[in-house]
Amino acid sequence: MDSSLLLLAVLSGYLIGSLSFARLIARALKPEQDLNQVQIHLDSGDGHRLRAVGATTASIVLGAKWGGIIALLDIIKAFVPTLIFRLIFPDQIYYLFAGAGAIAGHIWPLYHRFRGGYGLSPALGAFLVMDPLGVLVSNALALFLGLVVLRDAVIVMVAGTWLMVLWVWLVRSDPAMIIFVLVANLLLGFAAIPELSGYFRDRRSGKVNIDEAMQKFPMGRMIQKYFLKTMKPRD
Repeated sequence: MDSSLLLLAVLSGYLIGSLSFARLIARALKPEQDLNQVQIHLDSGDGHRLRAVGATTASIVLGAKWGGIIALLDIIKAFVPTLIFRLIFPDQIYYLFAGAGAIAGHIWPLYHRFRGGYGLSPALGAFLVMDPLGVLVSNALALFLGLVVLRDAVIVMVAGTWLMVLWVWLVRSDPAMIIFVLVANLLLGFAAIPELSGYFRDRRSGKVNIDEAMQKFPMGRMIQKYFLKTMKPRD
């Protein structure tokens, strides 16, 4: 493996991943709104400030449509450099380094004082290059586990990337892929620590509960809608 190509893969992925489509689009559509200061306004009158800036944050300000568009762009910005390196070097694992760089760039963007999003969308983009069938199966299984088995809407949102670990271990048996998916999940988990610590602090103080918080996000409302449908007794 050529160390200069490895460095090129990481840097190119990182620099592209550092593009914050949430900020760029919000700046064009609502220049008066600072995504660094977005709060969830709760029914109790309290507020919970979001610490990450990505498609989820933008969806609160711009609506579900633009949130979905931004999420798609975040998927693409990791998919493209990962795919390029896989096509150019099909027998090497440079593409995994490009994908990891894109995820890290999204979470700690160079152009925005290293404050970005959670990294879920770019992780999905990199996983799609690595194993599109695995992405489909793991996310379908996460949906089934969350809505049918465990009846926990949060599982729908977070389980898919961790189930990719199980998929590449059992199906691919490729050490490089396993390490990459583990690293990606660790990056996502590390990125979520500030948000989770703030959420649990507010939850302990009684300011927020998960059902109310999810209702403030378009994606959360959609998941809860289908979740509640599965909870209804059948005649």
